[in-house]
Amino acid sequence: MSNDRPIPVGIYQLLQDFECPAASVRVFRLEGERDAVGSHVHRRSAQVYVALRGTVMVDVDGVETVLAPYQALAVWPGEGHSASAVGGEAVLMNISVPPLRADDQVAVAHTADSPDLRLPREGGDIED
Repeated sequence: MSNDRPIPVGIYQLLQDFECPAASVRVFRLEGERDAVGSHVHRRSAQVYVALRGTVMVDVDGVETVLAPYQALAVWPGEGHSASAVGGEAVLMNISVPPLRADDQVAVAHTADSPDLRLPREGGDIED
């Protein structure tokens, strides 16, 4: 593993941090509502998040997706994202291609959008 690994964003236990020339894999334990992968963005790496144990909510650019064990979600470079456990402890894996580097990960300060600037979610409707 290279010394050029990113500093953790958020509060969680890092169980595994594996790197090879083509990809990197991180496995996290989120211990209830106090732990979370903080909001951040990657400049180069695409990621696949996979819930391994428990239920995980992944927010990608304001769209929340709940993952049950063995469900996966892609996060593309430039998309702001975060993750948190739903209802107790969870274990989450992410696979980064190319391998995640320290200069590829940037923390994002969360600012709430004004309600009149939010787009409706899928299946939603725009009020007149």
